[in-house]
Amino acid sequence: MATSKWTDELLDRMRHQGDPLADRAAKLLWENRNSKEILEELRIISRNHNVNNLKNVKPLLDYFQETEDVKVSTEEIEAFRVSAKLFNNYGFRFCGLLFFKALPTGYMCPKPGHVLESTKLLVNYAARRVMETAQFVFAVNNANWYQSGNPGLESIQRVRLMHAGMRMALLNDSRPDKKWNMELGVPINQEDLCLTNHLFSLAMIDGLDQMGVHLTYDERNAIFITWQRIGQSMGISPELYSNNMEDGMDQFKTILKRQSAAENPDGPILTKALLESMNELLRTNISLERLEDLTIYFLNDKRSWRSLGMHKPTIFDRIFDAVVHFLTSLKIWQWIFNHNNSSIKGGWFTRIINYFLAKRFNLQEHLSRYPKTNLLESITKIILVELSKKDLQNPNQPGSGDLDTLIPGKKFFMSDELYKEWDLGSYEMDVNPKDL
Repeated sequence: MATSKWTDELLDRMRHQGDPLADRAAKLLWENRNSKEILEELRIISRNHNVNNLKNVKPLLDYFQETEDVKVSTEEIEAFRVSAKLFNNYGFRFCGLLFFKALPTGYMCPKPGHVLESTKLLVNYAARRVMETAQFVFAVNNANWYQSGNPGLESIQRVRLMHAGMRMALLNDSRPDKKWNMELGVPINQEDLCLTNHLFSLAMIDGLDQMGVHLTYDERNAIFITWQRIGQSMGISPELYSNNMEDGMDQFKTILKRQSAAENPDGPILTKALLESMNELLRTNISLERLEDLTIYFLNDKRSWRSLGMHKPTIFDRIFDAVVHFLTSLKIWQWIFNHNNSSIKGGWFTRIINYFLAKRFNLQEHLSRYPKTNLLESITKIILVELSKKDLQNPNQPGSGDLDTLIPGKKFFMSDELYKEWDLGSYEMDVNPKDL
């Protein structure tokens, strides 16, 4: 068996490296502020998607000038186009995978999870953080994300600066009970940035297979290339750049294996906060136990039950999951049921899949409501519809104002293009699709 080039020595060193460019900007901006003041300003920045006010702050001029110079090749531009088209078609599935696969996978890793627990970013404000993370994914998944002034690049600049602010706040917290443990590495370090980047790309590709959406190799590679360049713009060190998708998968598996092996005291706390916020959005339409079942299915890792404090699935559920994961991982299966094969969309095949999904996740009610739609797709769309009703400033209340009443989802989606593209108006929980 070949030895991975992603050695413990390299990754251990990367755990003690932050993002020098963004860290310099954060120091200039917040050097006279205490940790509490920094975190409060970060919360304000996280709610404001326009970075023009930050660009005019003198200490940040160099930061924005350097981060706006993104050079891309012709091949990369084509990859961005393909990736953006796929997101336009299946982005709502990406969001479902964000809730039930990407975020929980990250929670299985105690070191990056401790940052989230320490700042209470995904404990006390779970719904808001989920909304902000989803909006970041929306913003960068456009073909021109790398161009100056594009919402994608502006989101990258804003989040990168927020990461630096969190590092500064946690490392400089003078309270005795909040002193940062350097054995964990610096907060939001290079290894953690790499892991997160793969959760938005390779984990999503795997999750699409689990949902029955099988992409071609070139399409998978386009998503990988796009997120590699996004990761580089987010401040990932050149030492951690992957040469190709196979190299990236090796890096992802290596990091995940070494990160998830340790005891995970914060995992159950973070997972409970996330799934309870999803449960609240669905108005208990789907029980918390069923949401755990969905998460267990997508994680496909028996360690997740204990690591994330979820219930242990039944023998039937484990057999069902194992069979589905085996079939959907086969190259011949992925070729036969490629997402471009129009003959398998809808009709008998979808009905058979839905029947077994309904039995596995106890979703018979949804089967009767959306018989011709993949059940996992319908659940994701219902969640997005409910998120679209939230005001990012105050996610516990419906949005207010003329735009919010005239354009559904204006607060959450920032524009109504994706809302219409994904036909979310048909997935109101108070609407019977048969009456549409």
